[in-house]
Amino acid sequence: MDNNNKIFAKEAPAVQKIKEESRLNLFVIIAHIIAFSFIPILAVLLICGESFKTMHEYYVMKKKCDVVLRGTIVEFTESVSDFDPHETVYRPVFLYEYHGQEYRYQPYDMNMGDEFALGKKYTIMINSDDPYNAYIPPSKSEIRYNKAFIKAGAIIYLIIGTGVVLLIIRSVRRKKCLKQDNA
Repeated sequence: MDNNNKIFAKEAPAVQKIKEESRLNLFVIIAHIIAFSFIPILAVLLICGESFKTMHEYYVMKKKCDVVLRGTIVEFTESVSDFDPHETVYRPVFLYEYHGQEYRYQPYDMNMGDEFALGKKYTIMINSDDPYNAYIPPSKSEIRYNKAFIKAGAIIYLIIGTGVVLLIIRSVRRKKCLKQDNA
């Protein structure tokens, strides 16, 4: 074996070790990014969860409910709050007519006794195939508010997510520098 082949044979394990460490570092970076990406996702869901729910319901019901009617609030029912068992909530009951038949609709998640007035008419959307399937569309300002909140959540997600990724990369580089200094 000549001198060049001996040097190459000695360097091969070192080069191989560097490649393995590089692959391991890349794996660690990817694992950290995946693991810590749940932090910004959780933050966004906590901040924007209700807006996601409202907009999802709006778009789903908008597809199902194809008839726009006017419904009148005929009463308010009293019930215990889902969030605080010591709080009483009042939910409106709407009466509307479709093809000569009267229907009643009470939204489950509405607690708007102060915003709604007994005897006042409101827009209701129903499914023409199933008139019991009704929905009260949100106002345009509610839609704008929810969309803005979701956009803000996306920006927060990008900021937090980018910060987490940068911190992970910095941490891995720092460990790599420490290893090189110790070697």
